[in-house]
Amino acid sequence: MKTGIKALVLALLLFSNALARDYIIVQSTTSTANTGLLDVLSKNFLEETGIEVRAVAVGTGTAIANAKKGDGDVLMVHAKADEIKFVEEGYGVERFDLMYNDFVIVGPQDDPAGISKLNKIEDVMTVLSSDEYKFISRDDNSGTHKKELSLWKLANLSPEDNASYIKTGSGMANTINVASEMNAYVLTDRGTWISFANKKDLQILYEGDKALFNPYGLIAVNPKMFPHVEFEKANQFIEWLINGKGNKIIQNFKIDGQQLFFTYN
Repeated sequence: MKTGIKALVLALLLFSNALARDYIIVQSTTSTANTGLLDVLSKNFLEETGIEVRAVAVGTGTAIANAKKGDGDVLMVHAKADEIKFVEEGYGVERFDLMYNDFVIVGPQDDPAGISKLNKIEDVMTVLSSDEYKFISRDDNSGTHKKELSLWKLANLSPEDNASYIKTGSGMANTINVASEMNAYVLTDRGTWISFANKKDLQILYEGDKALFNPYGLIAVNPKMFPHVEFEKANQFIEWLINGKGNKIIQNFKIDGQQLFFTYN
C-alpha cells in the first residue's frame, strides 16, 4: 500500500513538472509593444534566463479582463486605479511601479482650436468639447481611453453626444491615423507618439500638465486564484524589470534620441 502511494506521489510530481511552462504570458498594454520596448525586454530576458515572454498586447481594459480569467502570469498596464482594484479583488498579488511617461494632445500644426496657448488642461478640454473641432477617441477601454475620460470629467464635460466627437474603437496607431486624416485632435501616450512614423501634419500641441502623468504598473497574477500560473517565473520577470537588467534597458530605450519611458530607480 505504502509503495503504491509513493508511486502515485512520484507520478503526480512528474506530471506536475511536465506541465510547468518554460515561458510566461504577459498581458500588456499596446504602448509597450507598439514602441518596440516589449520586444527588446523579452529578447534580453530570454537570453539571460531561458524563459520566453509571450506577450498579449491589447488595451489595458482588455488586458485586465484577460488576467481576471487567469489568461496570463503577469499584468503590465497603465491604469493605476484599476490595477489597485485588481489586487484588492484578489486577482493579483501586489502592484509594483514599473516606469512612467506622460500623455500629450496632438493636433493639426495650425492648431485651429488654439490649445497650444492655453495653460490649464480643463481649459483645453473645454475648447475641444466644442462642435467646431473634431476630437478622436479610442473608445476601447484602454489606459489612454480611461485617461481621456478622466480629463473630460476633470473639466465637468461629457462630449460624447457631439457630432465632432468621433470614436474609433481601435488602437492608438489607427486612432492617430484617423486624427491625421480628419484634421482632428487626439490624446496619445508620448511613447507611442515618438515611435509613430505616420505623423503627417500632426504635432504635439499640449503637454506637461500633472494630470497627464502616465504610470505603468506590474502585477503577478495570484496563484491562489489561478493555480496554473507560473508565479515564480512571473516574479523573476518582475524583479528583473524593477531591479535587474530590464530596468537599465528601459532607461536606455530611445527612438531618434528621445527617451520613451522613465524608471523609478
